[in-house]
Amino acid sequence: MPIFLTVLGFGFLLGLRHATDADHVVAITTLLGKHGKIKHSTIIGILWGIGHSITVTLIAIPIIFFSLVISPSLELALEFLVGVMLVLLGIFTLTGITEKVSKRFTPVSIHRHPHKAKSGSDHSHFHFHISKLISENIHHIGIYQTIRPIIIGLIHGLAGSAAVAILILSTINNPLHSAFYLFLFHFGVIFGMMIITTFLGASVILVKRKSENLHRYLITASGVLSFGFGLFVMYETSMSFFN
Repeated sequence: MPIFLTVLGFGFLLGLRHATDADHVVAITTLLGKHGKIKHSTIIGILWGIGHSITVTLIAIPIIFFSLVISPSLELALEFLVGVMLVLLGIFTLTGITEKVSKRFTPVSIHRHPHKAKSGSDHSHFHFHISKLISENIHHIGIYQTIRPIIIGLIHGLAGSAAVAILILSTINNPLHSAFYLFLFHFGVIFGMMIITTFLGASVILVKRKSENLHRYLITASGVLSFGFGLFVMYETSMSFFN
């Protein structure tokens, strides 16, 4: 039992560590530029973690129960896909595509309130109001703002850096223990990314309050960083594939 508890604790710590991988942090910084409240950034981190957990779970199941082995070439191809995603995120951030699409799919709130007509009679009618940024609750975030971090998390879950967690998982003989380990790994990943996005989001908000120009430079820098790091990942994986 003490050994099992140690393994579970290691799963949680490994999840925390995994959330801080450079490609994860670089990608997530491109999502935090326009949100006005810290809790919006926190939600983004949670959604990313959920997407990441879904992919890792889907990969882990056949590895555990059917002894599936992921070939090195496939692993490199998935890492290359992460690089492509980072490049696209950088382009979208630098060109303003992200902001345009975000505004296009910003949620609409509908409410009804009374008006007094010139004749003196009271009446009421419905109004449509475009909510700015992410609303108070997750169900008001909007389809684009919700799906975007989930998709990025799904793609990150495909990359080989989560293979260590799955490799350890394959050595646990008890299915129930495996489930506990995987759950704690996912919890560590989600909790870790939630902390990261909350801290980064708070920093971005603070910068925006101090200077709009500095905020724009920060957004541009996040786009350049994502684009450059994505090219680096693509180059590294290509060199490994052909060597």
